[in-house]
Amino acid sequence: MINIEHICKKFPNIVALDDVSLHIYPNEIICLIGPSGSGKSTLLRSINGLEIGDSGTITVNGELVNPNDEQQMCSIRTKMGFVFQHFNLFPHMTVLENMLLGPVEVQKRDREEVKQEALALLERVGLKEKANEYVNKLSGGQKQRVAIVRALCMKPEIMLFDEPTSALDPEMVKEVLDVMRELAKDNITMVIVTHEMNFAREVASRIIFMDEGKIVEENTPEEFFVHPQQQRTKEFLAKVL
Repeated sequence: MINIEHICKKFPNIVALDDVSLHIYPNEIICLIGPSGSGKSTLLRSINGLEIGDSGTITVNGELVNPNDEQQMCSIRTKMGFVFQHFNLFPHMTVLENMLLGPVEVQKRDREEVKQEALALLERVGLKEKANEYVNKLSGGQKQRVAIVRALCMKPEIMLFDEPTSALDPEMVKEVLDVMRELAKDNITMVIVTHEMNFAREVASRIIFMDEGKIVEENTPEEFFVHPQQQRTKEFLAKVL
Protein backbone atom coordinates (compact mmCIF):
# COMPACT_ATOMS: atom_id res chain seq x y z
CA MET A 1 0.00 0.00 0.00
CA ILE A 2 2.77 2.48 0.98
CA ASN A 3 6.26 1.88 -0.37
CA ILE A 4 9.07 4.09 0.91
CA GLU A 5 12.35 3.56 -0.91
CA HIS A 6 15.66 5.10 0.19
CA ILE A 7 14.23 8.45 1.31
CA CYS A 8 16.78 11.06 2.37
CA LYS A 9 15.95 14.52 3.72
CA LYS A 10 18.30 17.17 5.05
CA PHE A 11 17.51 20.40 6.87
CA PRO A 12 20.16 22.97 7.80
CA ASN A 13 22.55 21.32 10.27
CA ILE A 14 20.52 18.10 10.52
CA VAL A 15 19.90 14.91 8.55
CA ALA A 16 16.21 14.23 9.19
CA LEU A 17 15.92 11.05 7.10
CA ASP A 18 18.94 8.95 6.19
CA ASP A 19 18.21 6.34 3.51
CA VAL A 20 14.89 5.18 4.99
CA SER A 21 13.00 2.31 3.36
CA LEU A 22 9.73 0.92 4.68
CA HIS A 23 6.82 -1.07 3.26
CA ILE A 24 3.40 -0.68 4.86
CA TYR A 25 0.69 -3.17 3.96
CA PRO A 26 -3.11 -2.77 3.86
CA ASN A 27 -4.80 -2.78 7.30
CA GLU A 28 -1.50 -2.55 9.17
CA ILE A 29 -1.18 -0.26 12.18
CA ILE A 30 2.35 1.11 12.24
CA CYS A 31 3.59 3.01 15.29
CA LEU A 32 6.67 5.17 14.73
CA ILE A 33 8.50 5.74 18.00
CA GLY A 34 11.85 7.18 19.00
CA PRO A 35 13.43 10.21 20.65
CA SER A 36 12.55 13.74 19.61
CA GLY A 37 14.32 14.74 16.42
CA SER A 38 14.69 11.16 15.19
CA GLY A 39 12.83 11.76 11.91
CA LYS A 40 9.43 10.27 12.76
CA SER A 41 7.29 13.29 11.89
CA THR A 42 9.38 14.10 8.82
CA LEU A 43 8.77 10.57 7.54
CA LEU A 44 5.05 10.83 8.21
CA ARG A 45 4.81 14.23 6.50
CA SER A 46 6.74 12.87 3.53
CA ILE A 47 4.10 10.19 2.98
CA ASN A 48 1.51 12.96 2.61
CA GLY A 49 3.78 15.15 0.48
CA LEU A 50 4.04 17.86 3.15
CA GLU A 51 7.81 17.33 3.09
CA ILE A 52 9.77 16.66 -0.09
CA GLY A 53 12.64 14.22 0.14
CA ASP A 54 16.02 15.13 -1.35
CA SER A 55 16.20 11.67 -2.88
CA GLY A 56 14.29 8.40 -2.91
CA THR A 57 10.64 7.68 -3.72
CA ILE A 58 7.33 7.11 -1.97
CA THR A 59 4.34 5.48 -3.65
CA VAL A 60 0.82 5.08 -2.27
CA ASN A 61 -1.23 2.40 -4.00
CA GLY A 62 1.18 2.62 -6.92
CA GLU A 63 0.89 6.42 -7.25
CA LEU A 64 4.09 8.42 -6.85
CA VAL A 65 4.04 11.03 -4.09
CA ASN A 66 5.19 14.08 -6.05
CA PRO A 67 4.26 17.43 -4.47
CA ASN A 68 5.06 19.14 -7.80
CA ASP A 69 2.18 17.27 -9.46
CA GLU A 70 -0.90 18.93 -8.02
CA GLN A 71 -3.39 16.58 -9.69
CA GLN A 72 -1.54 13.50 -8.49
CA MET A 73 -1.30 14.82 -4.93
CA CYS A 74 -5.01 15.64 -4.88
CA SER A 75 -5.74 12.04 -5.89
CA ILE A 76 -3.49 10.66 -3.15
CA ARG A 77 -4.66 13.01 -0.39
CA THR A 78 -8.35 12.30 -0.95
CA LYS A 79 -7.57 8.73 0.16
CA MET A 80 -5.50 9.79 3.14
CA GLY A 81 -6.50 11.43 6.42
CA PHE A 82 -3.95 13.41 8.43
CA VAL A 83 -4.40 14.28 12.11
CA PHE A 84 -1.96 16.92 13.37
CA GLN A 85 -0.66 17.71 16.85
CA HIS A 86 -2.51 21.02 16.98
CA PHE A 87 -5.84 19.98 15.45
CA ASN A 88 -5.79 22.35 12.39
CA LEU A 89 -9.53 23.01 12.65
CA PHE A 90 -11.14 26.20 11.35
CA PRO A 91 -12.07 28.20 14.48
CA HIS A 92 -14.62 30.41 12.66
CA MET A 93 -16.67 27.33 11.71
CA THR A 94 -18.82 25.02 13.78
CA VAL A 95 -17.82 21.41 14.39
CA LEU A 96 -20.23 20.20 11.71
CA GLU A 97 -19.08 22.82 9.18
CA ASN A 98 -15.50 21.70 9.70
CA MET A 99 -16.53 18.13 8.94
CA LEU A 100 -18.59 18.95 5.83
CA LEU A 101 -16.00 21.15 4.13
CA GLY A 102 -13.73 18.48 2.63
CA PRO A 103 -16.31 15.91 1.49
CA VAL A 104 -18.65 18.54 0.00
CA GLU A 105 -16.18 21.02 -1.50
CA VAL A 106 -13.32 18.68 -2.48
CA GLN A 107 -15.04 15.34 -3.09
CA LYS A 108 -18.27 16.97 -4.38
CA ARG A 109 -20.46 14.62 -2.36
CA ASP A 110 -24.07 15.26 -1.44
CA ARG A 111 -24.22 17.65 1.53
CA GLU A 112 -27.14 15.97 3.30
CA GLU A 113 -25.60 12.51 2.93
CA VAL A 114 -22.29 13.75 4.35
CA LYS A 115 -24.11 15.53 7.17
CA GLN A 116 -25.74 12.30 8.30
CA GLU A 117 -22.41 10.47 8.18
CA ALA A 118 -20.76 13.29 10.12
CA LEU A 119 -23.40 13.23 12.84
CA ALA A 120 -23.03 9.46 13.13
CA LEU A 121 -19.26 9.84 13.52
CA LEU A 122 -19.69 12.55 16.13
CA GLU A 123 -22.07 10.31 18.04
CA ARG A 124 -19.52 7.53 17.90
CA VAL A 125 -16.95 9.71 19.67
CA GLY A 126 -19.46 11.22 22.10
CA LEU A 127 -19.64 14.68 20.54
CA LYS A 128 -22.93 14.75 18.64
CA GLU A 129 -24.30 17.41 20.98
CA LYS A 130 -21.34 19.64 20.01
CA ALA A 131 -22.13 19.58 16.26
CA ASN A 132 -23.29 23.21 16.10
CA GLU A 133 -20.73 24.66 18.50
CA TYR A 134 -17.73 26.64 17.32
CA VAL A 135 -14.53 24.68 17.78
CA ASN A 136 -12.85 27.37 19.87
CA LYS A 137 -15.31 26.50 22.66
CA LEU A 138 -14.12 22.89 22.82
CA SER A 139 -11.48 21.38 25.09
CA GLY A 140 -8.23 20.12 23.57
CA GLY A 141 -9.37 16.51 23.77
CA GLN A 142 -12.67 17.37 22.09
CA LYS A 143 -10.89 19.27 19.32
CA GLN A 144 -8.63 16.32 18.61
CA ARG A 145 -11.59 13.92 18.49
CA VAL A 146 -13.26 16.28 16.02
CA ALA A 147 -10.05 16.37 13.96
CA ILE A 148 -10.05 12.57 13.81
CA VAL A 149 -13.66 12.21 12.72
CA ARG A 150 -13.25 15.11 10.28
CA ALA A 151 -10.55 13.06 8.57
CA LEU A 152 -12.79 9.97 8.65
CA CYS A 153 -15.55 11.94 6.88
CA MET A 154 -13.36 11.82 3.77
CA LYS A 155 -13.55 7.99 3.86
CA PRO A 156 -9.77 7.59 3.71
CA GLU A 157 -7.98 4.31 3.09
CA ILE A 158 -5.05 5.49 5.21
CA MET A 159 -4.92 7.55 8.41
CA LEU A 160 -1.75 9.38 9.44
CA PHE A 161 -1.40 10.64 13.03
CA ASP A 162 1.41 13.00 14.03
CA GLU A 163 1.71 12.79 17.83
CA PRO A 164 -2.03 13.36 18.25
CA THR A 165 -1.88 13.57 22.05
CA SER A 166 1.31 15.61 22.52
CA ALA A 167 -0.51 18.97 22.73
CA LEU A 168 -3.10 17.72 25.24
CA ASP A 169 -3.30 17.96 28.99
CA PRO A 170 -2.70 14.53 30.57
CA GLU A 171 -6.34 14.00 31.55
CA MET A 172 -7.42 14.52 27.92
CA VAL A 173 -5.00 11.99 26.44
CA LYS A 174 -7.11 8.95 27.32
CA GLU A 175 -10.24 10.15 25.52
CA VAL A 176 -8.31 10.61 22.27
CA LEU A 177 -6.45 7.30 22.59
CA ASP A 178 -9.78 5.54 23.24
CA VAL A 179 -11.11 6.87 19.92
CA MET A 180 -7.98 5.64 18.16
CA ARG A 181 -8.29 2.24 19.82
CA GLU A 182 -11.82 1.93 18.42
CA LEU A 183 -10.61 3.09 15.01
CA ALA A 184 -7.93 0.40 15.08
CA LYS A 185 -10.71 -2.22 14.99
CA ASP A 186 -12.01 -0.92 11.64
CA ASN A 187 -9.32 -2.47 9.43
CA ILE A 188 -8.05 0.90 8.25
CA THR A 189 -4.35 1.36 7.53
CA MET A 190 -2.84 3.65 10.19
CA VAL A 191 0.60 5.19 10.62
CA ILE A 192 0.99 6.79 14.05
CA VAL A 193 3.84 8.87 15.45
CA THR A 194 3.47 8.52 19.20
CA HIS A 195 5.25 8.71 22.54
CA GLU A 196 2.52 6.64 24.21
CA MET A 197 4.31 3.33 24.66
CA ASN A 198 1.42 1.40 26.22
CA PHE A 199 -0.88 2.50 23.41
CA ALA A 200 1.68 1.43 20.78
CA ARG A 201 2.11 -1.92 22.45
CA GLU A 202 -1.65 -2.46 22.50
CA VAL A 203 -2.69 -1.47 18.97
CA ALA A 204 0.32 -1.73 16.64
CA SER A 205 0.87 -4.44 14.07
CA ARG A 206 4.50 -3.33 13.89
CA ILE A 207 6.69 -0.96 15.86
CA ILE A 208 9.22 1.10 13.91
CA PHE A 209 11.94 2.57 16.12
CA MET A 210 13.84 5.52 14.64
CA ASP A 211 16.90 7.41 15.78
CA GLU A 212 19.04 10.01 14.00
CA GLY A 213 17.01 9.71 10.80
CA LYS A 214 17.37 5.94 10.49
CA ILE A 215 15.16 2.94 11.19
CA VAL A 216 17.07 1.21 13.96
CA GLU A 217 14.67 -1.65 14.60
CA GLU A 218 11.24 -2.90 13.55
CA ASN A 219 9.27 -5.77 15.01
CA THR A 220 5.95 -6.86 16.47
CA PRO A 221 5.06 -5.10 19.72
CA GLU A 222 5.64 -8.23 21.76
CA GLU A 223 9.12 -8.83 20.37
CA PHE A 224 10.02 -5.15 20.34
CA PHE A 225 9.16 -4.45 23.96
CA VAL A 226 10.11 -7.82 25.46
CA HIS A 227 13.09 -8.82 23.29
CA PRO A 228 14.63 -5.69 21.73
CA GLN A 229 17.53 -6.58 19.45
CA GLN A 230 19.57 -3.39 19.15
CA GLN A 231 21.52 -1.73 21.94
CA ARG A 232 20.09 1.68 21.02
CA THR A 233 16.57 0.27 21.34
CA LYS A 234 17.36 -1.17 24.76
CA GLU A 235 18.74 2.19 25.93
CA PHE A 236 15.62 4.02 24.71
CA LEU A 237 13.18 1.57 26.32
CA ALA A 238 15.08 1.70 29.60
CA LYS A 239 14.35 5.43 29.75
CA VAL A 240 10.70 5.43 28.68
CA LEU A 241 9.25 2.30 30.31
